[in-house]
Amino acid sequence: MKRIRYLTLLAMLLCGIAAWGQDFNPTNPAEPGVAPRKLTLKAMPAEGGTVYGSGRYAPETSVGVRVSPAAGYVFEKWTDEEGNTVSSAGSFNFKKGEGDETLTAHFKIFFNPSSPSEPQEPSSIQYFRLTLAAGKGGSVSGGGKYQAGQKVNISASCETDYVIDCWTNSAGDTVSTSRSFSYTTTAANETLTAHFKIVFNPSNPSEPTDPILRHNVKVSVAEDGGSVSSTATRLLEGTSCTIKATANEGYRFLGWYVADTLYTSLSQFSYTMQKSNIHFVAHFKFDPYNPSEPQMPENNKYAFYMMTVIGKPGDTLEVPFYLTSLDTLCDMSFQLTFPPDLVPDLDEVYINDRAKGYTVSCTAEDDTCYQFSLIGGKMPAGNTELLRFKVSVPEDYETGLSERTKINQVSVVENDGNTLAVSTRNGRIAIYKRGDTNGDNVVNVTDVMNLVTHVLKDKTEVFIEEVSDMNDDDIFNVTDAMGIVEIVLDE
Repeated sequence: MKRIRYLTLLAMLLCGIAAWGQDFNPTNPAEPGVAPRKLTLKAMPAEGGTVYGSGRYAPETSVGVRVSPAAGYVFEKWTDEEGNTVSSAGSFNFKKGEGDETLTAHFKIFFNPSSPSEPQEPSSIQYFRLTLAAGKGGSVSGGGKYQAGQKVNISASCETDYVIDCWTNSAGDTVSTSRSFSYTTTAANETLTAHFKIVFNPSNPSEPTDPILRHNVKVSVAEDGGSVSSTATRLLEGTSCTIKATANEGYRFLGWYVADTLYTSLSQFSYTMQKSNIHFVAHFKFDPYNPSEPQMPENNKYAFYMMTVIGKPGDTLEVPFYLTSLDTLCDMSFQLTFPPDLVPDLDEVYINDRAKGYTVSCTAEDDTCYQFSLIGGKMPAGNTELLRFKVSVPEDYETGLSERTKINQVSVVENDGNTLAVSTRNGRIAIYKRGDTNGDNVVNVTDVMNLVTHVLKDKTEVFIEEVSDMNDDDIFNVTDAMGIVEIVLDE
């Protein structure tokens, strides 16, 4: 009887996926005395995708609407009844007006150039590579890994006596003639090329005595993840320019570096020209927002910190230990305490290449506490994963727990020999049952519904990816839901 009941619930759940949330929104009840008005959502073409959010809402209500493109289509924009563009985001909050309204989601078919007869299926959780190339006369920034339909800031930095001519895509079509612009990505790997042209700059003549006083300012990106700009490319000694870095969605700015040395962690700053050319390099980190992970310590010259690591019984977890510093460090020591039964394998400790010059020693204070010393090396400024530990979770480990990893008794020696203490932030190791998608330590139909909601791109309060991928294929779909049902039926 229990198996029949759960299978019936699952069948009802899966059959209702297509209509999920179309005409019922319990979080937005009508205001007393104000008649709700109809919001109609349409797809154009109808086969291009599915729209969610139709229903009746009180005026001034914020309504969450979203799309799910069909195979072979990508989303373009939302328009109102007059054809005006309302939003280019596939999911956004629409403010309901006084009367009945209609929004139309526009889709366009996308074909794979390598196989024109076969449409390529886009995926809203799939990332595509945007590559930027530059011709002679400048550099470019803004490339990286992005989802289809994402707006990305693209920028070019022109060398002295050059200006931007145009940007072209892989087909040779011009996509912009501006030095900086916002580009909407498609569901494919792309390459955009910046073309420059030389111009005569009467304000910067090539005078024999001028090069002694005037020097070049160059800005670029180490890899990808954002755009950079400078208000000048050549400056007189003693004059200033503004330098700015902008992280694209899914990336985090780490700092400006000069010759591998951190110059500033400020994304925008004013630079006064010294007596030689200078090249600033912006570093970004691919770090899609995860609300369970706090940001690294800020406004401190030196800091050691750990993150929250999530797993399930039987897993071997990798627990990183980070250092962020604004100056060169020499010797350092610290004490790490791990939860009982979650101690690291000290025979397999990863040490960052930047710390290879150190002699690393470890002394066990007790069964869970270890004293580490790094002696004889130098660590350059920056944000570094200093060490990484492997921790095996016992099969019988109690689930539903979040245990702290602690950092104590930290001291470092600066380049000038000064010894000081630094700030720290502890981490955690959280262990959940396989299939416990919402972290309540019970695997039931609620976890199935939570997973389906996540697949549909609805916002879920809690979704634990590390224990929800039942077949370990890095994709969340109905197969994972069936895997959770099997666990429920076996209990």
